[in-house]
Amino acid sequence: MKPNRLKINLQIFNDGNPGGSGTPEAITFDNQSELDSYLDKHASKALSTARAKWESEVATKLEEAKTEAEKMAKMTADEKAKVEADKQADVLAKREADITRRELRAQAIEQLAEKGLPSDLIGAVVLNDADACNQSIEVIETSFRSAVEKGVNERLKGSASNPPIGAGTVKGSNGPSLEKMNEFRITK
Repeated sequence: MKPNRLKINLQIFNDGNPGGSGTPEAITFDNQSELDSYLDKHASKALSTARAKWESEVATKLEEAKTEAEKMAKMTADEKAKVEADKQADVLAKREADITRRELRAQAIEQLAEKGLPSDLIGAVVLNDADACNQSIEVIETSFRSAVEKGVNERLKGSASNPPIGAGTVKGSNGPSLEKMNEFRITK
């Protein structure tokens, strides 16, 4: 009697195996402990790679912090105060820009609704300042309306049908029919 083997095709998403034959090779395990061992090795390798990357990032950030601390240590009290004030001014400017962008977005959505345009077009609106916002809404409105008009005209053009030739008289018409007009052609 053969022992139960666990057969797992681990290369299912691979374009081919490293040997270059083009067909993936199945890996077999004699028992659950071999499978567990195999998976543990791969998990350990992935964890060690992730840890090495994390340690590298931490070391880089630590080095940057040391450099910044050394710069600060060499500065005078006035220079330190200036650097701190600059940092606070940057943070304040970013917050202010974010608040302005949110306010412009809300106003732009209102303007789009007033003009009968879909609010989905907000993604195309420039939200840097009020003038740029208004200009972009005008451009969007013009483009949107012309595109809708073009689409409507094409549909109307396609739905218009020409009456067949020799259809006879038009109902409600007092004049002669087309058939009778064709009978009285003047020939030379």
